Amino acid sequence: MAAEGGKVQQAGNDLSDRASLQRGAQLFMNYCSGCHSLKYLRYSRMASDLGLSEEEVMTNLNFTGAKIGEHIEGTMPHDAATKWFGKAPPDLTLIARVRGTDWVYTYLKSFYLDQTRPLGWNNQLFPNASMPNPLWELQGLQQAQ
Repeated sequence: MAAEGGKVQQAGNDLSDRASLQRGAQLFMNYCSGCHSLKYLRYSRMASDLGLSEEEVMTNLNFTGAKIGEHIEGTMPHDAATKWFGKAPPDLTLIARVRGTDWVYTYLKSFYLDQTRPLGWNNQLFPNASMPNPLWELQGLQQAQ
């Protein structure tokens, strides 16, 4: 799929590598779920897809007190998100389905410092994105290329 501002990189996903998929779920819950939902995915489905027990998912991947059969909702209120970012963050089950995992991978790797932007970040793949870099602590502070 063509991207707005750059070339999409291959994520190299291996759906048979359960440990990698489990780490990905952990990264999502730790870095993304504060703002973004996965409202078309239930905790119970996450458990079965990742080969985890319901107890493991509810203990390690649920920070909202939701029940195992409930959908995964973001924790940021929509009115607060609109105030802070100009609009509510999109549901990532839809973004991943529509744009693909390679696009999401590239988007997350494409943030760079840009002091002209309101939050100090920009994105080479999706210029003028309204969110900051959620993974800067893991990636370091990137400069535009």
